[in-house]
Amino acid sequence: MLCVAQLEKIDGGRTVLAIDSLQLADGEVLAVAGPGGSGKTLLIHLLGGLVPPSRGKVLLDGEDVHRSPSARSKIGIVFEEDLLYDRLSVRANVLMTCRLHAAPPQQAMEAIGLLGLDDQANTQVGKLPASHRRRVAIARALAIRPKLLLLDQPSLRTDFDTRELLSQLLRQRAAEGGITVIAEEDVSWAGKLCTQVVELAGGRVVARANASNAVGEQHVPYRIPGRRGDHIVFLDPADVLYITTQEGQTILRTDTDEAYTQMTLQELERRLAGRGFFRAHRAYLVNLQRVRSVVQYTRNSFTLQLDDPAGTMVPLSKQSERELQDLLGY
Repeated sequence: MLCVAQLEKIDGGRTVLAIDSLQLADGEVLAVAGPGGSGKTLLIHLLGGLVPPSRGKVLLDGEDVHRSPSARSKIGIVFEEDLLYDRLSVRANVLMTCRLHAAPPQQAMEAIGLLGLDDQANTQVGKLPASHRRRVAIARALAIRPKLLLLDQPSLRTDFDTRELLSQLLRQRAAEGGITVIAEEDVSWAGKLCTQVVELAGGRVVARANASNAVGEQHVPYRIPGRRGDHIVFLDPADVLYITTQEGQTILRTDTDEAYTQMTLQELERRLAGRGFFRAHRAYLVNLQRVRSVVQYTRNSFTLQLDDPAGTMVPLSKQSERELQDLLGY
């Protein structure tokens, strides 16, 4: 069981995180939602014992993670930034974590296999695509067979296959009694897996719910209706690369194909608020979780490159580029 009591972090005389109580039983999955700067990453670091609290406790199976090395050895973490050693192989990266946690080395290859990286075990991490680097970071955390798994923005820089694989692994962990905490800006993906949802704003809990209740309108499970030929389909927003309008039609584009919807771009922008979609251009609504890079051609000309196999390029207006800078802080 994971128990959080009167957890508080003060920085520069200001309370930056304050959570009165939080409890997760074995097998539970918690989704922590909130915008950038809401305290999600700080909470992950506090739960992992990486940052000392100003007051309060985090107990894992009755042990204080900030006082007990044995408790911390049961915690696996996937950081927002992968923090991998680019010059080392996949195997060496995962083995290093096993050594640090005194885990049997054979668990490294088991975790690499779980993430489908067997054929890349000897490849330098720096030569892998972003989605496979993310898999290495996940394998590193799973290799120690953690009781508590902490994931900070795990859907960043991942492709559809990686997210589906991670979903399967997290469901298996839950069945085996593992506890998982997932921090995301929205729960369009994590919401399918969680038993509890907590929404943060300004370092404080502003809403709580179990899996059967929505946390605010922006977190209501939602599928985008569309048409492919004679079939009506309902797309998960997380699977949509971008939405655009052409010749009066609204098109939903995924990695492999496209569908048409009767909804307007403006209607979809409202419905997808809080789910990571961004108006990159007057005719394009882009899933920011699928953006690989911003490409600047001239002083006033920008394009977004997406992380699908084709490396799709989407126009980015000058005004939207400034807004994206403010939003993502680059």
